[in-house]
Amino acid sequence: RFESSKVPAFGSAHAGIDELAEMESAPQTCAPARPGSTVGSALLIIPKNSPTTARFWEKAHLPSSRGFFMPGALPPGDSQPLDQVGQAPPAQSSPGGPLKRAFSFLRRHPILCLLLLTPGIPEYLSSSSPLYAIVLNPAQFVFQLTANFGLYGPGVLLIREAMIRWNKGWATVLLLGAAYGILEEGVALSTLFDPKASPVGQLGYFGHWAGVSWIWSATIIPVHMLFSISIPILLLGLALPSTRGRSLLSPRGIKVVVVILVADVASLMLLIIYGEHFWMGDQVFVASLAAIAFLVWLARRAPSDVPLGRTSSPGASPRRMAILGIIFYPSALLVNGIGMSEGAPALVVLLLVILAQGLFLVYVLRVAGSSNNEPQVIALSFGLIVPIAAIGLIATITVPAALVGDLVMVLFFRMLWRRYRVGPRALVAQEAGERGKGL
Repeated sequence: RFESSKVPAFGSAHAGIDELAEMESAPQTCAPARPGSTVGSALLIIPKNSPTTARFWEKAHLPSSRGFFMPGALPPGDSQPLDQVGQAPPAQSSPGGPLKRAFSFLRRHPILCLLLLTPGIPEYLSSSSPLYAIVLNPAQFVFQLTANFGLYGPGVLLIREAMIRWNKGWATVLLLGAAYGILEEGVALSTLFDPKASPVGQLGYFGHWAGVSWIWSATIIPVHMLFSISIPILLLGLALPSTRGRSLLSPRGIKVVVVILVADVASLMLLIIYGEHFWMGDQVFVASLAAIAFLVWLARRAPSDVPLGRTSSPGASPRRMAILGIIFYPSALLVNGIGMSEGAPALVVLLLVILAQGLFLVYVLRVAGSSNNEPQVIALSFGLIVPIAAIGLIATITVPAALVGDLVMVLFFRMLWRRYRVGPRALVAQEAGERGKGL
């Protein structure tokens, strides 16, 4: 270290490396700086353009006990540690914007984050529950919001708790997601059984047998498996890695959530019975409960230590995974539409729908990988959601309030992408050290 009076002033922003070396090799002419003293200074950073030159960063006030100083270049007190030589000046910290503050709030409230993801994705991005109702029909909006949170929220929370408390993997989540789909679309809303249900359309009659709309069931139940349950749980773990493997509900909280779910399902079922004047029949009702119980039984006995990914490393690029996600849901709709328009037997169409979705699942398992696959998983999730959001936007194009949800979705995925793909030293690695473990 050199006292400012011992260091020669250089007339330019560059100084010869040899001159500095001579200064360093002449300790008898240089007294140590006084502790805590400050001088106007510039700091040597890196060679520039040739090995005999060095560039000086001009910085603002730090004690002179660190670094080499050039007197008189800046106001007193500026320096930078030598271990930062070659680095650009650190960015000044500034208060986060509204979006960053919102994410920070959700990080402290993971249950709320999960409840925004579902029903947010399956209901509000798809415009099944249109956002414009908050202005055009506030009563409808409040009713739908209450019903959705009482249905989707407890469902995803309980399935996530089962995954963690049973120490299970994604096979259990998918099976319980199918059980949830039957509970919502069958027991609560009867769309699986009522051929006149408004969301079903022609699929209420095409493939309707023994009181069940089978083609509609094969189309909508996977939607709940993925969009209502699996993707929200997956995105929560990506956005808040400290929540992975951690229970969000106490035993008392689980009881409260179960009560809310039962009350919501019972209320919607009574609304369908007395409002829509439809009852599925006792046999179908009992069969639905039996199917739910069987799926829960399978989920409880699913293997715990077998990863869904067939390989350790991903076998497809994020771009390919995004394209794969984009074509999944439209392919099921396309098979349904072509089958009905061409007069194909309903059984054939049903088998083709199941086959298309099965091939999708098999291919994903082959290429997704079981570790270091976060970019692929993010891209796949984004691709899956894009058609849902597009359908919701087209359905409400006259009052495009869905654009609000679409913008939030894009910003959310942009944040995830920057964390796991662009910035490997991002908060994820610092928060829980989860990067690279796979999903």
